[in-house]
Amino acid sequence: MDSATRTSANLPGWAWDWLSRPRLGSYVAAAGTCGALELYAWNCRASVTLFELIGWFEVAWRNNIDRAICATRSPGDPHWLFDRTFPLQPRTWAKVAVAVNTVRRRVARPTPGQVIAELTLGFWRFTARGYWTTIWRTHLSRAFPHAPGPPQAASMDRQLDRIIKLRNRIAHHEPVGPVCAVRETVADILTIGQWISPAMAAWWRARTAVPQVLSVRP
Repeated sequence: MDSATRTSANLPGWAWDWLSRPRLGSYVAAAGTCGALELYAWNCRASVTLFELIGWFEVAWRNNIDRAICATRSPGDPHWLFDRTFPLQPRTWAKVAVAVNTVRRRVARPTPGQVIAELTLGFWRFTARGYWTTIWRTHLSRAFPHAPGPPQAASMDRQLDRIIKLRNRIAHHEPVGPVCAVRETVADILTIGQWISPAMAAWWRARTAVPQVLSVRP
């Protein structure tokens, strides 16, 4: 009997059929055949709690970015998402167009808030190099009033990249990754939240179950 057959024999057939050999195999490699399903169940619980916290962050991030941009606009200007002179790159405008068209399937005249709700976290990555001189410096450099100093776009972009990657792993039902790396990403979320609003970040800390779930990884 080869090793693959022996491994299969140590886990019920329905588990392999349910999760697939590649997916379940990654948990077997990490926890052995006796612990693979428990590790998978823990990963699901961790994903749920992390997705909740990331959801809180995503709403706060996009609203903060929108609020900061709107604060730099002149009275009477159209909302920046409806102003083609605003310095978004073509691929970013394409995402806006998709969001607007999605909303128009429901209502004739989309509002800024409705369009904002359709845009993914990745859309709001104005921390990326291509936006340092056009949007970050002009509109967002003072968007985090409780930071210990002016946030650096490059550093914040690395934080945002980690958050987006974790969000995407969860959305595709993948392993969340090593606990130490997840804790670093959670720290990024709470730090940026603190920079936006200390009271908001305190509310997050008091209610998220992420630390407890991470502490009981099998």
